[in-house]
Amino acid sequence: MEQQRPIIYLLADQSKYLLGLSTLPELDTKYYLQQGVIEQDFKLFLLTEELDWGVGEYLYQKITTAQERRGANFDSRLVAGGLFNLLLDFDPLTKVVEDKKAEIAEELQQFKLVTKVTKEEVARQEILATSFPRPVEFYQVYRLVAGQKLYYSEIRQVVRKNKLVVRDLSKVLLYLKLLGRLEIISAIKYRSSSISCQRCGSQQVVEIECGYCESLDYHCQDCLMMGEARLCRPLYRIPAMETESELKFIEPELEFELTALQQDVSDQLVKFTQQNYQQALVWAVCGAGKTEVTFAVIAKLLNQGRQVLFAIPRRDVVVELAERLREAFPEISIKALYGGSEERYQQAELVIATTHQVLRYYQAFDLIILDEMDAFPYQGSEILKRVLQEARKDDGQIIYMTATPGPEEFAELEEGRSKLIKLSARYHGYPLPEPELLTAELKYDQEEGVVELAQLVLDKLWLSVEGDGAQVFLFVPSRDLVDLVVDYLRVQFPEINGVSWVQGSHSQDQRREEKREGFLAGDYPILVSTTIMERGVTVEKANVLVLFADWEYVFNHQTLIQMAGRSGRSLTYPEGRVWFIGNEISEEMELARDMICELNQDAREKGHLKKH
Repeated sequence: MEQQRPIIYLLADQSKYLLGLSTLPELDTKYYLQQGVIEQDFKLFLLTEELDWGVGEYLYQKITTAQERRGANFDSRLVAGGLFNLLLDFDPLTKVVEDKKAEIAEELQQFKLVTKVTKEEVARQEILATSFPRPVEFYQVYRLVAGQKLYYSEIRQVVRKNKLVVRDLSKVLLYLKLLGRLEIISAIKYRSSSISCQRCGSQQVVEIECGYCESLDYHCQDCLMMGEARLCRPLYRIPAMETESELKFIEPELEFELTALQQDVSDQLVKFTQQNYQQALVWAVCGAGKTEVTFAVIAKLLNQGRQVLFAIPRRDVVVELAERLREAFPEISIKALYGGSEERYQQAELVIATTHQVLRYYQAFDLIILDEMDAFPYQGSEILKRVLQEARKDDGQIIYMTATPGPEEFAELEEGRSKLIKLSARYHGYPLPEPELLTAELKYDQEEGVVELAQLVLDKLWLSVEGDGAQVFLFVPSRDLVDLVVDYLRVQFPEINGVSWVQGSHSQDQRREEKREGFLAGDYPILVSTTIMERGVTVEKANVLVLFADWEYVFNHQTLIQMAGRSGRSLTYPEGRVWFIGNEISEEMELARDMICELNQDAREKGHLKKH
């Protein structure tokens, strides 16, 4: 049952006492007896009735010292005559019990739970009759859940899906806690000054009437879709322990040979794992083949029996990448985690996951590779950044990969906290298409729903389609503009077999995938889109045109670089063309162009570009 609730107890022998928080104090007591923490002449008192986890955790921290949680000695003057032979008024055990009861009562007044205070002594025979779980049970359960942070219901599902037979799962988990293999904490942490989620770290916690504990409660809004974090709900944090594992001899199987630059970056990543850096930044141009340069470092860690996570913000990329990694590592068990994934409960040596799914991991991985760190929803999310750090082991490392580093990444490089590795050229050895910044009169009346484009825009489109024989990604900053620009251009351009040259799509378009596949197949030449097409779409021969590129609140330099990266990706048409067109030229447009030019210059100076 998930709603087992904890009790604060006091356990003592003739010379010392300790205070604990447990759903089964009898099990704790028997364990401490077995370990010699408490002598045989012990007494066990329950100081509270069952409490909600958040209240119990808060109260336990408030009324105990670190020494009392481990075992504190009574005053030696008071125990000289024997703890249990003194008169009641001078009995140090009684004094400690009464003092702690008073502290508990005072703290519980704010929760209107003073009636939860008690002083119940547990019979010795009841404690001695308590049994430990079988070793095979707690070993198998731990093996399944190590490196994760889960609710009881999730652990129960893992156990069931893996067809384990466990007589008392709650007792097994409590015993693992006593062994130091996991922590049991409240999902929502209550402090006198603040309330926060211990699962994702958010403080977006709201008050609710809870149907589980049937009282006033709190839950977290930011990780609600991954299961409700409540004040009354326990969360199990299970760091992965170092274990001896059989050495492997895995070589990734590549469909092509790495370029000299890709091989150099691959070698640098392998060396990085032997250095003192906690993180590395791979600054890779769009279309550089950065995924493949990670295969050697993944193989190295897997060969050592270590744990690797490949994280990406977007679900569709997780699915695609899982297939590529299964082809490259056919001998390795791999699971892909995203919303609705059927592989969630499987065991695997290599994990590929969306950044949201990383929320369930805790001190699990020796190496984390995060691709597209500049993409939504990871970009700008302090929660997902914190989640990624929590999934790393204390001595683990993170490789960040992006085409568009931001100020935070550059600051970390300047401070020496991150190692920079540049992948500044595409596999075909041609420079990145450098954007041409143009001004033109672009009229848009939002209230009237009218748009009018300058002849310059039409000229660039005709040049692309008729002159270059290329398709065009035409990006606009809003969904409304997609429809308006499509209608405007359809008057200017013909149809092919009854299908207009111009199609449009955005995040709310029900036919988005159909239009995407049609564009990839070459069914029509011009696709008008919002930024949803800035990633993960590669067309053999494509130019890029960004309209209203001076709308800085939509088109920052990182977004502009990603959109420009749709052009010149293939050996068939490596040059490509990119135009940023606005009513004026913004600083972000200039910065995007300058960063692209800087990468080209870096690649040119290092001899990674072909001489034409």
